[in-house]
Order: sequence, then C-alpha cells, then structure tokens
Amino acid sequence: MDVYTQIHFDELTDDLQMMSNACGIETVQSLLRNFGGMSFYIPKLSRLDSFVWKYVKQNPEKTFKQIARELKVSEQFLKTVRNKMHN
Repeated sequence: MDVYTQIHFDELTDDLQMMSNACGIETVQSLLRNFGGMSFYIPKLSRLDSFVWKYVKQNPEKTFKQIARELKVSEQFLKTVRNKMHN
C-alpha cells in the first residue's frame, strides 16, 4: 500500500495546499513521495531566457509590448534577452 495516497488536502501545509489547488492532490502526493525533504525554487518566466526568446520568435506578429504584458516582464528585459541570444 502506498502511504502517500492516504494524505488528504486538509493535512497539508499551507504551501502544499496552494500547490494542490494548482496541480492536484495526486501531484502533491507524488512530490512528497519522490522529493520529500528537498527544497525547490520555482522561478518566474524571466529566468527562462531560452523559452522567452523562443516565444518571441514564435510570435513575430506581436510587439515587444504585447509579449512583455503576456509574460509579465518588461520590454527592456525582452531587449536584453534578444541581445544575449544574438551574441
């Protein structure tokens, strides 16, 4: 029997309840089963330069202003990523 499947939402910490609301209790149970005791940092999209630049290239019809709003980053950030990716 998998003891982790017996964990219910109301038994989770506040952070894990937030994760459960976003991803489902099964995902939280799996995280506890496989990564219990570990700490993770979940970055904002602005830390994923390759993804951001790919998104820019896949949306040539959109302005930097539109993309910045969608990704919740600044236009200046997009220009910085563009410069990094071209070097």
